[in-house]
Amino acid sequence: MSDITKSLETLIVSPPEENWVLLEKTGGVRVNTLYENPETGASISLLDIPKGAGIPVRHKHASNQFMYCVKGTYEYLEPDSLILQGNSFYWNPKGSYHGPTRAIEDCLMLEIYDGPHYDEIPSYHTEDTVGKLSSES
Repeated sequence: MSDITKSLETLIVSPPEENWVLLEKTGGVRVNTLYENPETGASISLLDIPKGAGIPVRHKHASNQFMYCVKGTYEYLEPDSLILQGNSFYWNPKGSYHGPTRAIEDCLMLEIYDGPHYDEIPSYHTEDTVGKLSSES
């Protein structure tokens, strides 16, 4: 990895392989957290989602979720089928139930939260993978 930091700016040239974290029970979804605010839980991550993998259950977030599909095709199966393809942007408002999801083809997604991810740990996360919970804010 090559990080360049000047004053408050940081440039990550290539996210290090050892920073990828596998989410259990997702069929292979991996997360690489690029930034997390320790006070608010706001974060920016890359998601590597192999074809057929995805989030297995309906769930909601404790903050707004923003997804940008860098490459691939990704489907939100409920409440209505919604498909993201390369260069697609998706916003999921705080508290809105969605999922399950699946990758129709290999995907690379940029995921941004403007606060903590969840109110409680969903079944496909562990304490090591979940990020900040709203009760910790």
